[in-house]
Amino acid sequence: MAGLRNVYVSFVFIAIGGLLFGYMIGITSNVVTSGQLLCAEDWTGAIGSWTSSGYSQCYKLDPLQQGILSSLNLIGAFISSSMCFRFADSMGRKLEVQIGSVMFVVGAGIAAASPVLWGIYMGFTLYGLGIGFAMHAAPVYIAEVSPADIRGTLVSAKEAVVVTGIFLGFLVGFLFSSTPVYGWRYTVIVSAVFALIMGVGITFVPQSPRFLVLQAVRDGGLLGGDEDLLSKARSALKFFRQADCEDEVEAELQTMRRDIAASVGNRAAKITDAFKYPTPLLIGCGLVFLQQITGQPSVLYFATNIFKDAGFGNSAALSSVGVGLVKLLATLFTVWRVDQYGRRFLLFSGLAMMTVALAMIGTAFLFRECQSGNSLIDCDEKDIGLPQHWAVTTVVALMLYVSGYQIGFGPISWLMISEVFPVSVRGAAMSIAAVVNFGTNIGVTLTQKILQNVLTPSGVFFTYLALTGVSLVFVKIVVPETKGKTLEEIEDMIAGRKRSARDLSATLSLGA
Repeated sequence: MAGLRNVYVSFVFIAIGGLLFGYMIGITSNVVTSGQLLCAEDWTGAIGSWTSSGYSQCYKLDPLQQGILSSLNLIGAFISSSMCFRFADSMGRKLEVQIGSVMFVVGAGIAAASPVLWGIYMGFTLYGLGIGFAMHAAPVYIAEVSPADIRGTLVSAKEAVVVTGIFLGFLVGFLFSSTPVYGWRYTVIVSAVFALIMGVGITFVPQSPRFLVLQAVRDGGLLGGDEDLLSKARSALKFFRQADCEDEVEAELQTMRRDIAASVGNRAAKITDAFKYPTPLLIGCGLVFLQQITGQPSVLYFATNIFKDAGFGNSAALSSVGVGLVKLLATLFTVWRVDQYGRRFLLFSGLAMMTVALAMIGTAFLFRECQSGNSLIDCDEKDIGLPQHWAVTTVVALMLYVSGYQIGFGPISWLMISEVFPVSVRGAAMSIAAVVNFGTNIGVTLTQKILQNVLTPSGVFFTYLALTGVSLVFVKIVVPETKGKTLEEIEDMIAGRKRSARDLSATLSLGA
């Protein structure tokens, strides 16, 4: 295999979008918490309203309002993912990432600098637009430029970058947690620095060669291809493979050209074209839907407060840093072993760990008590906690829970999405999956606090336990194994085609 240094360098700049997504998840639990954006119980200063102006004020928000504020970046991501329905295949993966980097910088700057609540809302929403563009483009781009034998590692590594962002967000949130009222602003502005690095770096990375070949075939027809675009694709492939042998690059390029010409027409895909491939759509959308409704993303948004519920009080922010570190280590394990163990094995292993952990957490929260001696009904929220041994059980189980998620659902879902969709509809289909992902995430995050009040924390975790069981059945019945296969071979496998027949059809189509 020729040198892949440029693949790895390009991965770093593309994947920073994932780091910024994870960073926002990590800091949210320390932004939307008492003593920061929300007023502390003993706060005696100015309490802000929707239009009041000032940097020394904090806000009192009810559970629904807190859920909305925590979901603004997801709402923005949902909007931009919806835009990708129409424009992703015309923009290309590189331009999507560049737009995302601009949205990150502008959104973070506005949110951190705004003296009014509506400006803070606007900034987080713009930041979310950046998440949608970056997260839509990244897994597709990485999958398209990576050789088959390392594709699983690199796409999974994108999730490791997301988790690194979560850990970094928890850590920065903890560092500024002792700076009341203003601390959350400093945590937000840090993200703008990473976004600038991302925007500058991506300008030196070429477009995906598979995307260029796709455009060439569509512009030039099945019997030819736009030679200017093919020349750019050839140059891009040489950049990514660093191949000394021209024949090696040309052979891979012509393989791409034959496979793409055999499976696409000469027009850009419409969103409705993705529904012509129900099996990939079921796999991709099913995984990201179940990934969200099993609860782990919403747990992260409220991790600090969950530790407070468990009785850790002022140590809650530091405990969240520990969660981020465990998530990162578990993700690195998956990155290390995904191309050896395969996708299905890791999904089953991760879901089994989540099942055990959820049973432990749900049971532990049954024993919450009022530490001031009153009944739970009459107890102030700050006085509700767990007996020490159950508090420790909760933390251990929560670590097991997030580890299971990062071994399975976290990295594998996005990896499978980048693999199972045919190249002809990959951009449009990825948009559908992203909309399902962010839309479900919004719903889960918005209702997290409400569900805790209605079902109690224990009931919420037992609900997630039942949904994890559904996920195990789904993986068993629906999800295929794709390790070691090229993107074109995966397309053939899901469609039930034999490779030899496909190659013959491609050759005839090209007049070879």
